Amino acid sequence: MTSTPLSQFAEALPTSGRLVLCTHRHPDPDGLGAIVGLEYLLQQKFGLESRLVLEGRIRRAENVAMRKLLKIQALPKGGVDPADYQGILVVDSQPCFSHTHPPGALPILGVIDHHDGPKTEGEEVDVSYPFHWVDSSYGATSTMIYDLLRFYEVVPDKRTATALFCGVRYDTNNLLRGATPADETAFLELERLADRQIIGAIDKPPLKRRYFQQMREAMDCCEDYGRLLLTLMGEVQSPEAVAEVADWFLRLEGEQWSLAGGACDGRYQLSLRCDLADADAYPALRFIIGKEGSCGGHGRMAGGQISLADRQLDEVVHLVHQRALELFGLQEEEPKSLFPQESSGGCR
Repeated sequence: MTSTPLSQFAEALPTSGRLVLCTHRHPDPDGLGAIVGLEYLLQQKFGLESRLVLEGRIRRAENVAMRKLLKIQALPKGGVDPADYQGILVVDSQPCFSHTHPPGALPILGVIDHHDGPKTEGEEVDVSYPFHWVDSSYGATSTMIYDLLRFYEVVPDKRTATALFCGVRYDTNNLLRGATPADETAFLELERLADRQIIGAIDKPPLKRRYFQQMREAMDCCEDYGRLLLTLMGEVQSPEAVAEVADWFLRLEGEQWSLAGGACDGRYQLSLRCDLADADAYPALRFIIGKEGSCGGHGRMAGGQISLADRQLDEVVHLVHQRALELFGLQEEEPKSLFPQESSGGCR
């Protein structure tokens, strides 16, 4: 957590020119909401134009609907000519994270994020940027952007309010997960200003048949250890599917942890969730991933990945499985299946 004065944001900006705004690969509603909110602030308060760069495909149905309905336009990462821009602002992530790769040859002017950075030995976080605001006491980066808008006395228009509201809503699970009074204020004020028809359309988008097939495979894979639900799948349709599976199984009756994994885009993606009030998911996932990968998180949720470039998928799944059982002291326990009948496959 930092106590960065918000006035330093203005000091970090150029007086003219254009900026590049980016977030993590495969952006979620919080990343999308924060980037739209920051774009609006820069234009309305400082008269600065900006271009969004979104890395990785957006495939989760809600996220696809959000980008389409709010007309969030972006440049490809390779489409940025450094001569046309003054610098970069990174939101809902940090340049030190392995899933974040800002365009090169441009200075990073600011970082705004609510995730804890690396904490293990040998990992360092660069805080030398002109504006560095990382505060894990927030439940969503979109809330931080809302507070930045309020500080500079900028009222978001309907599109911006809708984007920011979605960011707060989905990252805090409607204020039920890791939300603070600041998140609650942002949620209520942004909902009042937002387009409720668009919110409804984002919340309930049509789903492809593959979505239901993926969930069936996840149910076949799930191992129930009582206080740990372990769902380590093989290939999945998108990184977002892993987070969705982890969230979904957390709804199973009882207080527990839910760890889901799946291979996509050359990485084994992992998501850890918990419904225990005082849980801290980041150090738990940090232990499970170890030095083989990277992760970030806050409160009761964390996400990470392990590269499959030099490791076989089965090897990584076995490693994650063993470390998860070790962490929770379940090495001698036998898991239960969600179904009494024989599994139909879908896991490694």
